[in-house]
Parts: sequence; C-alpha cells; structure tokens
Amino acid sequence: DYGRLGPNHVTFDICSNVGTFIVNQERLGVSSQSNFNTIRATCCVFKGKWQYELMLGSKGVMQVGWVTSSCKFSQEKGVGDTPDSYAFDGNRVRKWNVATYKYGEAWLAGDVIGCCIDLDKGTVSFYRNGRSMGEAFDNVRLGPGMAYFPAVSLAFGENLVANFGATPLRHPVEGYRPLEKTSLRDAERARLLLLWTKRLLPVYEEVHKGASQSAYLTDGLDVFRQGTKAQALLIAAPVLRRLGPLLASSHVTEVSFLPFLFQVFEESPDGRRICTLLELFWALLEPQEIKKCLENVAVALLSGFRFSPCTPDFLHQKRHLYLLLSILQHDSSRRYLLESVLFDKIKFAMFMEVKPPDNETLATLIPDVWFELMEEVHPTEEAYRKNLYAAAKQRLKVMITDIENIQLRILEQLTVDNDAPQGQTSRDLFLAKFEAFVKENTPGSRTVTLDLCPHAVALSFFHRLLALVRRCLPVFHTSSGQLLQEHNLYIPAILFMSKIGMGSEVSRVGDTPDQRIVASEIPTSTSNRIARSLQQSVASGNAGVHMESEPSATAQEAKEDDKSVKVLQLLDGIVRLYYLCGHAQFVKMNAVKDSMRDYLRAVQEVRRNSAWGEKDVTEALSKVEQVFGDTLAEQARHVAWLSVVVFSREKQSDIYWLLGVVLKTLEEASTAGVEFCFVPEYQIEACIKLLTTLSFHFPPTCLLSDIPGHYHVLVRYSTFLAEHFADRRVVNPDVKDALLRALAAHVCPPSTVRALECMPTKSSLALIQALLQPYRNRPWAQTNWILMRLWKGCGYAFRYTVAPHLVERMASRPVESTLPNHPAPCPSVFFQNHIGRWLEDHPEPAAAFLGSVLTQLNWSFSQFISMLQEIQNAQSRPERVFINSQQLKICATCFDLSLGLLRVLEMVVNVAPSLVTNPARPHSELLLARIFQVLSHILNRVTSRCGCFDLVVGMDVAGLEAIDHFPIVAAVTGILVALLLKGSVESREAALLGLLAEPCFQLSSLEFLLGGGPTSLVMQEGAAEEPEPVDSTPVFSLANYSEVKEEEVEQARQLVQLVQSRQPPPVTFDEDHICTICYAQGNSVRFVPCGHQSCHVCILTHLANSKECFFCKAVVEKLDPCRTLPPQ
Repeated sequence: DYGRLGPNHVTFDICSNVGTFIVNQERLGVSSQSNFNTIRATCCVFKGKWQYELMLGSKGVMQVGWVTSSCKFSQEKGVGDTPDSYAFDGNRVRKWNVATYKYGEAWLAGDVIGCCIDLDKGTVSFYRNGRSMGEAFDNVRLGPGMAYFPAVSLAFGENLVANFGATPLRHPVEGYRPLEKTSLRDAERARLLLLWTKRLLPVYEEVHKGASQSAYLTDGLDVFRQGTKAQALLIAAPVLRRLGPLLASSHVTEVSFLPFLFQVFEESPDGRRICTLLELFWALLEPQEIKKCLENVAVALLSGFRFSPCTPDFLHQKRHLYLLLSILQHDSSRRYLLESVLFDKIKFAMFMEVKPPDNETLATLIPDVWFELMEEVHPTEEAYRKNLYAAAKQRLKVMITDIENIQLRILEQLTVDNDAPQGQTSRDLFLAKFEAFVKENTPGSRTVTLDLCPHAVALSFFHRLLALVRRCLPVFHTSSGQLLQEHNLYIPAILFMSKIGMGSEVSRVGDTPDQRIVASEIPTSTSNRIARSLQQSVASGNAGVHMESEPSATAQEAKEDDKSVKVLQLLDGIVRLYYLCGHAQFVKMNAVKDSMRDYLRAVQEVRRNSAWGEKDVTEALSKVEQVFGDTLAEQARHVAWLSVVVFSREKQSDIYWLLGVVLKTLEEASTAGVEFCFVPEYQIEACIKLLTTLSFHFPPTCLLSDIPGHYHVLVRYSTFLAEHFADRRVVNPDVKDALLRALAAHVCPPSTVRALECMPTKSSLALIQALLQPYRNRPWAQTNWILMRLWKGCGYAFRYTVAPHLVERMASRPVESTLPNHPAPCPSVFFQNHIGRWLEDHPEPAAAFLGSVLTQLNWSFSQFISMLQEIQNAQSRPERVFINSQQLKICATCFDLSLGLLRVLEMVVNVAPSLVTNPARPHSELLLARIFQVLSHILNRVTSRCGCFDLVVGMDVAGLEAIDHFPIVAAVTGILVALLLKGSVESREAALLGLLAEPCFQLSSLEFLLGGGPTSLVMQEGAAEEPEPVDSTPVFSLANYSEVKEEEVEQARQLVQLVQSRQPPPVTFDEDHICTICYAQGNSVRFVPCGHQSCHVCILTHLANSKECFFCKAVVEKLDPCRTLPPQ
C-alpha cells in the first residue's frame, strides 16, 4: 500500500518504549507500570488517510495519537508534548500539540477511540465509539521525512488494547484505511463453507438423536443408525477439513465465524444446535484447529462484550453472554476453555461486569431525576418526579437482573460437578483457576499480568459467585454429620490448617513478622486429626481437606465430603476476593454519593445567598446554580445506577449473609482453641469491612436496621471484637491493629455502643480488663481513645464535635483537614460503672494502670511543649525559618494525645476516686501527688501569658489550629472538680491537701480559669494590691463559652474560691536539709542501708520504677522517717 511503511502485521514496538510497560503476548495490549510511559507502533504512514482503534481498559490519564520518529519522549513528556506529535486525552478532555486546548468528550473504560490522520490535507481527528469529536488538528506537517507512527502515553496503572486492523475495526470511518491489511478472500471462503456446514447441522442432529435413542435397543437397528451417523460425518468431513485452517485466523473468526454463531443461536436459542456444531468440530477438526478456533471465539466474545456500544436495552451485552453460555453447554469445549483460555488467555471475570452506560444513555434510561440523597424534606410538587424516577429505576433494575441471571447461568455451567467420571470435573478446574485468579490479584503477587482485575469487575464477580454458592446449598457433609445450609454455613478451621488448601503467601492470625506458626505448636491430638485429614485429601486428589473423623469412609461419603469441601473452598475464595478488591469498590462508589451530597449543600447555600443578595449578585448566583444543577442531574443518574447495580437490597442481602458466614467461621475457630491461630488475616479483615460496608456505604439507599435480626449480628460482632482484640492467640501485628481499629470505630455510633452493652457479662468484663491494662509495651493510643469515647458526654464541658475556638475560624476559612477526630458524644454509663467496679476490685492493677496513664501524659505533654519551644525559638530569629510540616503534625498529635489522656484521667477520678484519695489503697498518696504534679505543670505552661503555648496559639500556625486553651483547660478543670468538689469530705480534704502540698502549684494558674492572671480576679478580702493594667489580648474565661453549662461555670468558681481560702503562706527550707531531687520540699525519709535522704514523694516516685538509690544505685531495702527541720 502506497503511503505506508512497515511490516504487514502491526504491533507495538517494544524497542521504542520509554518507561516500563507490561505488553501482552500479541504485543497489542499494554499496561503502564511507571509514571508516564510512551510506546509507538511498528509501522508509519506518510501519505493517504489512515485509522487505528484503541480499546480502553481504564479511563485515566492517557495521551493517544500520532508521532514522528524524531520525537523524543521522557517520563514527563509524552505524545502531544513535543513538536510533530498530536494527541487526545479523554480524561482531561483536551488535545495536545505542545500547547493544549479543550477538545472532545470524556472517555470511559470500555470505550473505543478511533485515531484518524489525513496526510493529504494534514489533519488529525478522533472518534469515540464511532462518533466524531471533530477535527482536532489541521496543521500537521507534511513533506519529505515526515512519517507518522501510532503512539500512546499512559500514566501509571492505565491500560489499553490496540487494533491496527488484524481484526475488523469496530467503527471504521469511511475513506480511512486500517494500518494492517487483511485478506477478504479467506473470510469469503469461510462464509461459504460455514453455509454448507449449517445445512448439515439438522441432518447430523437427527441422526445423533437416533443413535442415542438406539442405545437401549437390541434388534440390530442400532447398527444401521450408527452407520447413518458415520455417513453424516463423512459428508461433513471435506467441508470441515477446508474450514479448520481458516478458523485459526482471528480476522476470519470475527468477520465470518462469530456472525455465523449468532445466526445459529438465534435459530436455536436453547443452545442445542451450537452444541451440535461443536460436536461436529471436535469429531472432524484437528485438535490444534478446534482449540485455536475456540480461543479466537472467546477473545472475540470478550472484546465484543466489553467494547460494544452500551444501548438502553443492553442488547449487545446479552447477545454475547447468551452465545458464551451456549458454547459452555458443550462438555469438551467447556473443559478446554476452562483449562487453557478463560483464565489464561483472557480475563473471564470481565464477563461478570455490567458495563455502566455513558451519560447520554443514562439520560435515556432515567429521563427524570430526583435527588434521593437530599437531607431536607422534599416539597409536595416533587412527588411526581420522585415517582417517575422510581419507575425508571425499576425498569433499569429488571434489565440488569436479566443480565445478572445470564452471568449466573454461565457460572453454573462452569462449575458442573458431574461431567467427568474419571479425573477432574469442571468444578475442580474452575476452583483451581479461581484460586490462581485470586492470588494473581493479591498485592505483592509475583505473577506478572497485563493488568489486574479492575475493582468494579471484581465486585460484580464477587456477587455472582456468592449467588452461585447460595444456589449450591444445601450440601451434606458426611464426616461432620451436618447439612450445610444458608443459615448455619461456616468454613471449618481445619480447612485453614491445610498446607494444600492455603498458600504460604497468606498471613495468618498466629504469624509474627519474622516467623510463621509451625506444626510443633499444635497439640498432639489436633495434629493427628490434621494429618489424617491431609492424607485423605491427598489420596482423593483434591485441593481441600476432608473433615473426616474416621479414616475408613465409604466412597459415597468421600464423594459427599468432596462436594461440600469444594463449596467451602469456593466460599473461602469469595471472602478473600472481597477483602482484596470488593470493599475498595464500595468505598469508591460511596465517594460518588458523598460528592453529590456536597453539591446539594452547595446548591442550598447558593439559594440562601440569592435570597438576600443584590440584583447582579443574584444573577451570578443563578448561573452558578444552573451549573450545579446540570452536574447534579448527572450525579443523580449515576446514583440511580449505583442504587440498582451496587447498593441494591439484593446486594445488601449478599453482604449481610456473607457477614454472618464469616462471623460464624471466626466464632467456631475461636472455640476450637489453637486452630484459631491458623485463621487467615483476610477472614478477620473481611469481617470488619463487611460490617463497615453495611453500616456506612449502603445507607441511605438500604439501611442495616431494615434487615430482620441485624441487632443480633451486631451483638455477635461486638462480642468477637471484645474478646479477641487482646487475645493472646492473635500474634500477627496487622491483625491486632485491625481489631483495635475496628473496636475504636465501634464505640462511635450509638447503635454499636448499645450492641456492646448487650454483650454477655463475661465479654464485657474481658473488654474492660483488656482496656485497663497498663500502657506499657503495647499500642496504647487507640485503647485510650476508646476509653475516652466511653466517657465523652459526661466530662466537664466535653460535649463538642468541633472545638469551640474553631467554630468562628471555620466560618472565615476551612480548616477541616487539620481537625482531630471529634465524633458526636455517645457516653456509656454502663461501661463507666464496669470500669469503676473493676478499678475498685483490683487495687494493684488499677494503680499500675493509672500510673502508666500519668507517665504517658507526662511524656506526651513534655514532647508537645518541647516542640512549641522550637517553634518559639524559630519565630524569634531574624531570618525566615521554615518548620517541617511533619514536625507540626507530630506536635498536633502530641497535643491530641495529651487531651485524650487527661479525659481518661478525669473518668478514672470520677468513677473510682478512692483509687487516689483513700489512704488504705496501694500507692494512693503517690498517685495523688503525681496527678497534681502533672496538672500543675500543664496549668503553668498553658496559662502563662508570655509562654510558648500562648505565643503559638496567637500565631495561628497552619496545621496547629486544634491547639487552644479551651480543650486542655476544660479537661484539667474536670479533674480538679472531681477531686476537690465531689466525693466524701475526707476524700476532698485529702485531695485539697495534696494540691496545696504540690510545690509547682500556683494559684494564679487556677484563677486563669475565670479570667484571672498573675493577680486573682476573685480578690481576697483585705488585699491591698491594685490590679495590673490589662492588655488588648482577649481574656480567657470558661464563662465565655456556650459549651460550658452554667453549673459547670459555678463549679469552676467554687473551685477557685476553695483553693484561695486555704492557700498557705509561702515557706522556705534550710538549704542543707532540702530535698536534692526536687528542691521544693525538706528531707523526710532516709534510705536503708545507704543513708541518703530525700522528700517522701520523690523517693516513692523513683522507687515505683527502680529499687535502687537515686544517688548511689545501692538497693534500697526500706525507708526510715527522719525529722524534717522546720522551715526558716
């Protein structure tokens, strides 16, 4: 062909790529594996009109078009970023030739993009699904040396398949030629031979029926009928001998054979004639010919299913699925496709997707929109639109259900379990391929594939497989004597203990980062049972484990067990698929609903502003509202699609049922003892993710509360978390963290908190005991947050969801991204009472817990202050100093940790005050002294008018918006109020004496609560000093915050007055007898035997962590009191 240079068969040139690609075997499919990669084809054109097509596997950033050999690319520059290269990007909807301009339409995965170049006129144009997007460029350079190659540039993770003409173009443009020329003669010959074959089908079908009917006759007629069948085969043989080589061509398959198959199927929709045709092929074609033919047909069917235009009736998708179903009804064809094609040559899971239509098709399907996510009550006049919208959704649901039913029938054919009297059945083959598919899509898998299964496809595959499993039930498990039904189905833990049934790459509950659990850790009785099961499994040639209690099972029992184990293996793979891919798609689709909610709120805000604005402002806002309205209409249709395909009640039922199965699996494994260590990590992760999806992703379309019996499942889930987040069998740190995060999320919504309260008493006590373990050598931040959540709503001024100091600031500029997590309060008095009783009943562990809380509080606040001092020092320098954002984040985290620890401390002194005020309790004196010590330090730092805390709060540093006086002052006030104003007279007096004995305590820091400073606002009677002048800085006072109740303000006032009334005069000690540890108190104890001295509080604090002398490191055997000299 004049105007073209290059080989006859065109592919991508793997020597021209820039960056890293995965290229398929035919060198037509590419998947980008690094930043921005470019690759071009093996042929170029310099004259004439040419076209090629790209079938998009994803919809991200890709620049596709034409380049010359002189274009130099990098991982920053691709097609269209250099002179003499011309590209279109449907993700950004722009065309590129060094400069970029708006052009074309947004593309979707599954679209076919036609790239056309006219080298007679010097123009480039692009087509989307056969529809022209207009002329993109009219200035293409022509002349000597100017030859253009097809080329594509892909961002990381994007993939596509090119068609240069080896198979028919899906949307050929009149006047343009494909880059690869194919022979039409072979296609015409194939059409003629297929026509003759079609005429033979009825004859062969009839004689085939006769032969099968004569199998039970003995009168000699069967010989005649067999002869007739042989004659039919002899007649067909010359035709098929010439047809076989032609069907090895993918071009002939798509041009001639596939239309022929559709025609045969339409004449016989039950698929019987397709099976007859395949029977002829398997009888007369060479094995390599029929196998190549089936491979080409499978590739063509998948290509047609994915890249055919999506019409309102989904006709193209249905036709391809029905034809695939008919082919799979033939035993030999099904088995070969399973063994070598469906999961090896193509991505079978793609057949399970319901391809989403584009905006225009959606507008046809759902012409009237209604905003079902609107939070406000809809006016009466919208009821009509709501009904039209609901009716359109129902019609769409009927069509989608038809497609899903066909897909389910395909899976049923692939998992037939009675098609091989000897060897593996189709179900065995499918299970092996499905397991390989799941491993292939596991992060970190060593398998190199063109592209991983998209999450949308994986979610559809997940739902069809789940429906398949539910149809397979019930099955009888002979060895365990159980009938596996929907309501009691679970996966026995022994299945996870098999090295055959579980790959070594799977992380388990009992694994550590450096060592996996080994057989020596299993009790002898358990290991014997596993060994027996494994021997039976290997002997039967299956990948599962028979749960047989007797080694001598009958053949029938083994067959029944084998059937049940296959169902359990499939179910386990489904759970893993959800964990790997399904949940991520739910999260992604939920983001669409969140985006729509944001737009709805924006429209409502625009309408409110329009009502009060001037005329020109109102007109501008009206245009904005119109733009928002158009976007909302598109989003409403997408939400309607999602509510039918993703968030329907049927899908909710699937998720809920699987949650019950996984939960029962975990419960049974836990009951079994050591076998729980072998449970895979994905089982626990999937359990958590399934409930998350039901609780947060399906609403408001489908509510969890609408499912009968849901509360019982919530209680079971709560019980599992409570009993296992600190289970010693859980060694894997990732599983530990997942359980702890799940429990932290579980104490936020009121419904789940009530479910926790309804757990058995044993589980509640186990939860409390695990939460109140000392904060040492374990991740304590999440545990502390859980305790704080159980208290929030009962603490002093602790009811806010947004800190009060941020409310006014949020009105002027957004700071949500930097806010700490403050869910709405949902206190649990039930658990508070349990915590109080446990602390009272366990004095030593309670003292250890409280001591660890104080230690961590001292550490976190010290770290916080040291970072503030660094910021203060940087601010005082004359040169500009930039502070690392990571350092600011750590600073804000330390502040948040300090607040959480203070609130937990407030809860402890409220529910169990005797822990620190009752002298009979162990370490009470020391704990009380430590509490007042750390509170005094915090107040001194926070209330200082010239300290680093006040400076940073006034600077309003981005990233530190959450830092302010109110949250920390309110928490400290709550602790002081609980100790000094509540409880018995004796406990209050002990607490007051402890506070006044603290050397670091300053009355001015307490007066700060109500607007005081270095000089008290509440002046003592007879005071002669004049108040100092007040500066312009707003005075802090708890009374200024609406979040502080009047009775809480009164408590703060009583607190200040109480301490003022008992403030002792200042004292000084003889320097020779002062404690050389704190330099604040006189020596009161002598260490035995070394004889060193210190004050009582200092040595008790030291001995809590070490039994050695503070000065000489000698072991302290006991403490003797020594006489403290009177102060001077």
